Amino acid sequence: MVGFLLDLEGTLVKDKSYTPIPEALEFVKELEERKIPWLVATNNSTEKPTVLAEILREKGFPVTREKILSPSLLASLFLKREGVKSIYFLGTDKVKEFFREEGFEVREDHKVDAVVVGRDREINYGKLKTATSAVVKNGAKLFSFHMNRLILDPDGLVGPSVGAIATAISYASNRPVTSFGKPSKEYFKKAFELLGISDPKKVYMVSDDPFTDLAEGKKVAGFKTVFVLSGKYPTQEVLAEIPKELHPDYVFPHAGYCRELVNG
Repeated sequence: MVGFLLDLEGTLVKDKSYTPIPEALEFVKELEERKIPWLVATNNSTEKPTVLAEILREKGFPVTREKILSPSLLASLFLKREGVKSIYFLGTDKVKEFFREEGFEVREDHKVDAVVVGRDREINYGKLKTATSAVVKNGAKLFSFHMNRLILDPDGLVGPSVGAIATAISYASNRPVTSFGKPSKEYFKKAFELLGISDPKKVYMVSDDPFTDLAEGKKVAGFKTVFVLSGKYPTQEVLAEIPKELHPDYVFPHAGYCRELVNG
């Protein structure tokens, strides 16, 4: 049996408004009815996992907390394993609350063990200076919820995503950044575990991000890849920037076309 890892924004929903893409919603309902393994494999860094599940249920998706894999779930494990006790977080108050619930001290200055980059719509020079100072002057480790380049906003425009901000801090501080989310090995290892499928050739990663999720994901996990044009890239032209051997196995207008993969 095959299984599906389904990206969220641009694949299942249009953007941060979480408005469902109708064909994608119907596809997920079909997967659930037919008991085909599937998982929302998201790099969402603005909502707590439990809250995200509630939002998607309200939008009509048959989602339980166990059907969502987000970087937040791996973040605590990563940080505790590295001995981190205090963090400077670039992101939403909701996720700050999550970190506090997990036992971390969330500070507003540079005297921390780690800098964690999430989705921060109020990013400014002051915040970037604090983050960079933490890494350079205090020896803080640098982590990122994911390494996505672009984010599609409700106004139809795109902006620098979490990975772009994390890369800027990494470049400025000359220190490496470690990602919790896609395309890290630990993220996909956990995804396969939750799917209950160990053979990567039986897993399809469906996403509107041909770089982080698909090309890098294929290198890391070896699964099949499906590029959908329902998100930040409305045409295939972007694939010219990716080595041919890492091109997606399939390109569809939206996730609803993935029925072809289920039905053969």
